[in-house]
Parts: sequence; C-alpha cells; structure tokens
Amino acid sequence: MVPESNVSVNSICYKRPSSTYVNNSKKYLIPERTFERQYASLYASRLRITTDLLLCQIRRKWGPAANFKRLCDVEGDETAVVVGTIFKHMELHPSILKEISEEQNLIPQPVTNVFTTEDDYLILEDNLQRVVICGNIDPHAHVTGVNIALKGHTDESGKFFVDDFCYPYAHDPDPLPSLTEDKYVLLVSGLTVGNASAAFPLQMLIDLIKGDLGEEKDLQKFSRLVRVIIAGNSINHDEAELFKGRFLARKTRPATIDNVKELDNFISQIVETVDVDLMPGEFDPSNHLLPQQPLHPCMFPKSAAFSTFHVVTNPYDSTIDGVKFFGSSGQNIKDISSFSKLRSPTDVLEKTLDWCHMIPTAPDTLNCYPYFDEDPFIISKYPNVYFSGNASKMEYRFNDTKKVLMVAIPQFKDTFSALMLNLRTLEVEPIVVCDEVC
Repeated sequence: MVPESNVSVNSICYKRPSSTYVNNSKKYLIPERTFERQYASLYASRLRITTDLLLCQIRRKWGPAANFKRLCDVEGDETAVVVGTIFKHMELHPSILKEISEEQNLIPQPVTNVFTTEDDYLILEDNLQRVVICGNIDPHAHVTGVNIALKGHTDESGKFFVDDFCYPYAHDPDPLPSLTEDKYVLLVSGLTVGNASAAFPLQMLIDLIKGDLGEEKDLQKFSRLVRVIIAGNSINHDEAELFKGRFLARKTRPATIDNVKELDNFISQIVETVDVDLMPGEFDPSNHLLPQQPLHPCMFPKSAAFSTFHVVTNPYDSTIDGVKFFGSSGQNIKDISSFSKLRSPTDVLEKTLDWCHMIPTAPDTLNCYPYFDEDPFIISKYPNVYFSGNASKMEYRFNDTKKVLMVAIPQFKDTFSALMLNLRTLEVEPIVVCDEVC
C-alpha cells in the first residue's frame, strides 16, 4: 500500500489517493548468470511450452479430430496439422560472416534498418526436421522464432503447402477492478536527460506532476496520479562522444556520469510526491542482454532516499490497483519492425499478443540471456495494459478480442509528450507539455 501524499498549490490542497502495487517481474531477475549454454535449449524450451498452448487452439479451431503429426511423420499429400518454430530466410539478414567480409573490404554491405525483401520465405522446424513452407501464409507478417500450428500438405516439390494456420492460445486477462474513483498512471519514455533541447520540457513535466503548473482541472487530474512509469532511454546518448571515448588516446570524463546525475536530480523531485518505476532502456547504463536488470540504486543517491523510488526490470510486469501492466522499453518492437513489414507500433504489439511471445526474435537478432528449460518471454495470460516505450509515434488502441489496451509511448525528446492512463476506465489521454518550439 502506497501512503497518501498531498499536492498543494495556491493554498488549495489536493490529496493524492493511495494505491496498491504488486511487482510481478521476479521471473526476469537473474541471480546467477552463466553463459556456458547454447541457445538451442531456449528454442527447444519455447516450442515445448507453447506446444501445449497450440494444442488447445488446434482443438478449438479444427476440432479434436485434427490429424496432428510431427513433421517427419507426414506422408505423401495427406492433410495434417504440424507444429514448429518459424525461421525466416532473409537475404539481408545480418551475419557475422558478412560483417567480417565488410571489415576486410571484400563485399560492402548496404546500410539499412529494414532487412526485408520480396524474396524472403519461411521455414518451419521442430526438434527433428525443417521444411520450406508456402501457400496461405504471409512471410512479411512473421519473424524468426514464432511458434505456430500449420494445417496443410506436402506438395510435389517437398514444400509444405499451408491451407490454414493458428497461433498459441493465451488466457484472457483478469477483469478490471471496480474502482470507485479515477486514478491515473503516467507513461513516459525517451527522456534523454542531458539533452539541452529537452531541459525546459522536462522541468515542465516535473511541475505538472508536482502540481506547480496548470489550470485547476490539470491540478485536479494530476492530484489523482498514483504512479509514473519511465520506460527506458532516460539519459542522453551522444554517438560522437561514444566515438571519441573509443578512439582518442586522451581520457575524457564520460558524459554518461553527468547525465545520470541529472536524471537523479530529475527523479528526486518527482518521488517527493508520487511513486516512480524506472526501467532501463537500450542506451541506458545497464546490461545489454534482455531481460535488462534494474539499474543499481547507488547511481541515484538522491532518489534512492525515498521509498517511492523503484528500479525495475525491462520487460516490466506489475499490477497497480488490480490492473495488470506489461511492457518493454521498445527494443522488441523496433527489432520486429526491422525484420517484417509491420510498421505501426500497435500492429507489432498486437502481433506479439497473437504469437503469445513478447520477443520472438530473441536470440536470433535481439540479444537475450541463454535460458535453459524455460522462456520467461512467453505470454500465457494477457495483461490489461500492454505498452512499449520509445516508439516512433504515439499510438494506443483497445483490442476487443483479447480485451487488452495496447499503448505505444513516444520518445519524450522528440514529442515532449507522455500519456495519462485512467485505471478505472482504461482511457488514455495524451499529455503534451510544450510544442516543438518551446
């Protein structure tokens, strides 16, 4: 239970409501790290766990009499249902061999953030066999690592011709709690503290949260704020500084140290009145492999003095007043967009819900910890709110089928905006602290 706090402005006292909070991210903590294992065990665990979820969906879609077989047992042109992991063959797929050849000036590689071409095709593989698949399935809407059930037959060329397909089955989210009053959670990402152009908007955001800025309706709304979630990329990263630190002989003071101090100053002003969850992001001083571990509290001496300051993992999983929040700092969404033709952030979020996996492209194109006998990124039960930080644009929409609110949080440094989410109604309101020329 979070204690109540007051927001006082111009002799008017607004009482901030209390809220309940449960951190569900324990599965993303890695107490003992070992890198002696291969990633094959992660793919095997993923397929083993999701096969049970796929069998539920197979029975629901094609009936209990569906001819379910392993790939190696499919004979001739019989119609069968097979289960496996998708591998997407891409000519532009990054490869260490291509990188080496580029370093040796043998074959220059094109610089691109999108690796799809019209010649991409899919391969299905299980523990024993792999086969090229074709037919009623779009390669550009899938990525490597997705577990899927296919209904079809083997054609004369030896390819598996797909008539229909289905994804794993996940349980519906818990019903929303019956809250009697409005309570809000603020979602923000890409603060890039240390960027001079964002200094003034960041101060305005502080003043809004603390109740030092805005009209009476704004003060009333922000007084109902019970939590702030900062979804990664909180400090400024300068590519030029990274280049200098790597290649110049003279040692200079890294800008990261000063930026972390500024971030501590920023958060310490907010945690005086409201709880803050700080997630690491792609460019933050945290481990590179997913799941990213919480930033160490010693980096934030001013903020860590408050019980309302919380360092959390990326991915993020918590329950706030009975509403389950699940999300990431955006690396997974960015990576899936690069290896498919899915461009809208909420479209990618929806696909990961369909696939019942948050980061299917890990470890193929997104680095992750080599788990053994488990895969914590599998979505076996849908959350109420599913978010992604550092998106290319602000988007949010409700999936009526899965009953999930999908939220793409834009980078604050580009839009000077955040989102306020009402826990009682799941309504989202964009918060623009200033325009681009402020």
